[in-house]
Amino acid sequence: MIYIKKINVNAITKIELDWLIGLFYADGSKYIDKRTYRTVFYLNPKKDMEVIDKVKNILTKMNVRFHTRISKGAMEIKATCKNFFLLMPMKQIKYFPSNADAFIAGFLDGDGYVSGNTIGFSQTIVKWIGPYIFKYLKQKGIKPWRNAIYRNCYYYRTSFKKVKEKTNIVKSMSVTTTSTNHACG
Repeated sequence: MIYIKKINVNAITKIELDWLIGLFYADGSKYIDKRTYRTVFYLNPKKDMEVIDKVKNILTKMNVRFHTRISKGAMEIKATCKNFFLLMPMKQIKYFPSNADAFIAGFLDGDGYVSGNTIGFSQTIVKWIGPYIFKYLKQKGIKPWRNAIYRNCYYYRTSFKKVKEKTNIVKSMSVTTTSTNHACG
């Protein structure tokens, strides 16, 4: 018999959940190892301490047991909980967040950055993320004066003032607003 631990999703806000799922799309994975359901976040222990602390805090509030370890320079935050595994979506399936600002902020905290007048992020596996973020920013009235795709990295350049005025991504939601800790480099 497999023990299935109940998690408390109601202990966190929809904003926290959407942020966590955005981060999962950027720096997470899930797999089944024999009879164990594993969900893992891979973060940089030198540059992502705020993000690591936020993930740990959210998991603790949800009553999800996890452990951490450093492997190949990355901190792994690993949960072995079937219900949490099922809560995280399949990356190939488009996710519709209740709070798009939080979802995008989580994604940028994992594989992106906001610096000067540029929002940059990478995508390799999740092909729908780039167009989704571009469309979302345009809907918020943030028109790019230049955007580019180069080696699976998206660069969206706009007026930084407009980014601050029209979205919560930069100040309210994102943990690492000016980080250059991303695959685009």
